[in-house]
Order: sequence, then structure tokens, then C-alpha cells
Amino acid sequence: MASAARRWIIGRGLLGEAVARSRSDTPFSVPVDWTDAERTKQTLSSALTDFLAPSGVHEIYWCAGKGVTSTPRERLQQEVAVFESFLAALGRTSAESDAVVVLFLSSSVGGAYGGAVGGPFTEHSPAAPASAYGEAKLDMERLASAYGEAHGWRTVIGRLTNLYGPGQDLSKGQGLISTLVNSAVTLQPATIYVSLDTLRDYIYEDDAAAVISASAARARQLGAGETVTKIIGTGRAVSVGAIIGELRRLRRRSGFSLVGQGAAVGQALDLRVRSEVWPDLDAVIGTNLPEGLDRVMRARLDLLTRG
Repeated sequence: MASAARRWIIGRGLLGEAVARSRSDTPFSVPVDWTDAERTKQTLSSALTDFLAPSGVHEIYWCAGKGVTSTPRERLQQEVAVFESFLAALGRTSAESDAVVVLFLSSSVGGAYGGAVGGPFTEHSPAAPASAYGEAKLDMERLASAYGEAHGWRTVIGRLTNLYGPGQDLSKGQGLISTLVNSAVTLQPATIYVSLDTLRDYIYEDDAAAVISASAARARQLGAGETVTKIIGTGRAVSVGAIIGELRRLRRRSGFSLVGQGAAVGQALDLRVRSEVWPDLDAVIGTNLPEGLDRVMRARLDLLTRG
């Protein structure tokens, strides 16, 4: 099990692309149409035979999903159904293969602890979802653990804090940091839906991917059917106001025009976390917030320069 693993990264957005470039090998890949749930299920199921054909260790990283705290429950449940369909197909296909399967599921700190109080939260803190988004994430965690136990996979559930980086589609204003950076660069008003003293842990895309890759490698040492849940974050929470202050310093401008401030449904005020599971793997996190903000800002400026 010490040999190089074959990888399949499902969902190639901000996180998936970062995981793909965290190692030098070329991951297995198939084009997936995410606009049609039934077609998505069929494509992923059909690709499993080719992916699992060679013997050895096979790592699957589920980084897919477009849901956020404001996404309607019906759409979130569609994502859960696609994931469960994939797990069922993986169970059928892996039963006919001698491949060792390591499954990584990207989950969410905000989803798991959105309704909790008394941070910092750890992997041993009781989950307390505050939205349909959080409930869907926990549903997926339970499915991953149950199918993994039934089929002997090694499973890692990664509860990620707030992910950010240049890999995000800045033109769409996705994510709080991307929204604030866009405002700092274009001088357009930023619309946010949480108070300025809201505390969040922000992790740079490549740092998160490095922890995820290290966790998948560590998971090979688990017993068949075992599941480990790990919080993936920096362990350092900052307020929205502090981010705004840092962006003002970087841009040497005083102004931020904010609209839409206020408590949003499913958004906790304090989401400080501390990982107590495999904490040694967190040593690969090396990007501090000022460095990360500067990279995101430079990417946005470059995007504007290129039109």
C-alpha cells in the first residue's frame, strides 16, 4: 500500500483543482455534465469500471457541490442523491475488483457547526446544523461512513473552514473574500450578509489541498471500513472587519462601501475551530491571511488588466 495511488477528483472547482495540482501525477478524469442529475449519475457510474481496473490503491476525492447556506433544500437533496448513487455504484464495482479504495469527502465546518455555541469546535464537538445546507452535508457524511464500513473502504471526511484563493471565479463574486477583494479593486459596493465581528477561519486553497492529500495518504493505514473525520483549517479565526482592514492596507485606500449587512440564516457569529485529529498534518499549512489576500487581489487585478 506504499506505492503511488491512482486518483480521481470529482468536482473540479476551487478545491478540486487545488487537490489536482497538489501532486505531480495526472488524475483520472471524465467529462461530467452536472446540469442533469440522471446523466451525472450515469456518467460517474460508468467511469468506475475503468478507474478501478488496475490493482493497487485508488483515491477518490469528492469535491463536488454547488450548495451554500441559502440553497433551497430540494436542490441540496439532489446533490445528496447524486452522491449516494455514486457510492452505491462504487460498492457494486469495487466488489468485483481487488482495488483498495480510499474515499475523501469534502464537507463543511459551517454546515456541521452552524447552530453550535461555545467555540472553538473540534472533531469531537457535537454537530449542530442550522440550515438545510448543514443537514445535507451531515447526510453525506453519514452516507460516506456507512458505505465505507459496508464495503471496506478507508474514508476521510474533511470538514473545511472557509476556502479562498485565486482559483475561485472572482468575476462571480463567490465567497466573502472574493466579494471584498472585488470591492477593494473595483471600488464597487460589497454586499455581505453577516456582521463585521463575525469570526471565521480562512484557509488558502493550496494549503487545504495539501492537508487533504496528506490525509488521504495517511488513510491508507486505517483498517478496512474505518472512517476518520478531520477539520481542515488554520486554527486562526479572524473577523470580517479585520479582513476589510487588511484589504485597506494592501490597496492603500480607506473606502469600503458595504450594503446588506445583517445576520443571515444558517450563519453563526463564531465559528472558531481547532483540529484534534492528525494535527501533525496541519504543518503543511504555510500561507498566512495577508499573503493569501495579496494573491487573490493580484489575480483580480490581472483579470481586469486582461479585460
